[in-house]
Amino acid sequence: MNKYLFQRTAKYWNDWACQSVKLVKDFLVSDITEDEPRFRSYYILLSYAFELMLKSRLVMVTNISEDELIKIYGHDVKKILQKLKDLNELKNIGIKDLPEVIKQYIYKIETTDSKIFYIYDFTNIRYYPKEDKDSWETANIILCTADIMLSISNKIRAIEVK
Repeated sequence: MNKYLFQRTAKYWNDWACQSVKLVKDFLVSDITEDEPRFRSYYILLSYAFELMLKSRLVMVTNISEDELIKIYGHDVKKILQKLKDLNELKNIGIKDLPEVIKQYIYKIETTDSKIFYIYDFTNIRYYPKEDKDSWETANIILCTADIMLSISNKIRAIEVK
């Protein structure tokens, strides 16, 4: 795909990611469960959606090709966020600063309105870390993460392409 078409399609990635987040949110509202594999699936979907939102913005504000995006960034959310920070884009999309690694493969991210959410490294997410939380707390964490991600998605959508 040529760079022009690649950039044009990137604006839709954010919308596709947003739909995934809404899907997770809708399922959690209707079915609170203790099923750890289901939570793992939700985390995988949320983490990939977040990566897609970030890549959407990165492609919109750079002249990066599809091959370069794959080779340089892969699924490395931290590297994508670093590039967005270098471009002074983090605050535009509602992220305060680079993520903090709180455990191996788990990033803590703070928004510009002081909300905190956690993203799992997509390439290693299949090793879902069970902490001492009951299912309701875990479901609440996922729901809060979904709400924050929808807010970020809305900010990305509202920004005009440079």
